[in-house]
Amino acid sequence: MRYVGRTLGIGLNKGKPFAFYLLCSRSFPNRRAVVKGNRVYIINQTKTENPYVSYPVVRLTNDYAVVTNGLHTDFITQALEWEKPRKALVHVLDALDYERDEYNTPRIAGIIQRGQRRGWLGFVGREEFWVRELELEEGKTFLTATYNMNGFESVELTFSTPEELVEKVMKLPFEHKVLAVGIVEGESGFEVVSGKA
Repeated sequence: MRYVGRTLGIGLNKGKPFAFYLLCSRSFPNRRAVVKGNRVYIINQTKTENPYVSYPVVRLTNDYAVVTNGLHTDFITQALEWEKPRKALVHVLDALDYERDEYNTPRIAGIIQRGQRRGWLGFVGREEFWVRELELEEGKTFLTATYNMNGFESVELTFSTPEELVEKVMKLPFEHKVLAVGIVEGESGFEVVSGKA
């Protein structure tokens, strides 16, 4: 098993796009996911002055679901009001750059679109920057992470319910898992489910 830090994935299941966020943490394991309307927040529950451990992790619109590991969630969602997903990722990630913490933590981001069999991933680190538009494949998930992953990888992942998606994400072979958030396309929009280790 390896430590990958924060991880997010996008994929296709039964012809519909889905996404997930997996929080793995050694330094701040006492966190939870809070759903507020069309937004999900990661909330740290221990005292710290670190500004990066609580943040908006998911934003949903009529057409898009945005999932990231920081405040760029909101900026990307705003950019989608006038830009296509690839440009929104390029502009926001380039502007905000990596996090200025002791680990120079990269910013990662993913976008899925309702009714579409494609999605977008982005990454900005201290020495690496990329954005990819990907054709989603049935039963496969493309994922990226803040640490110990070169670019993006693919894993096989199928599920019957949003809850099962979260359960399977929590079983991925990564260390120090804390919680997961799953986003799936439902009949009337995106549905969000979260679960803890």
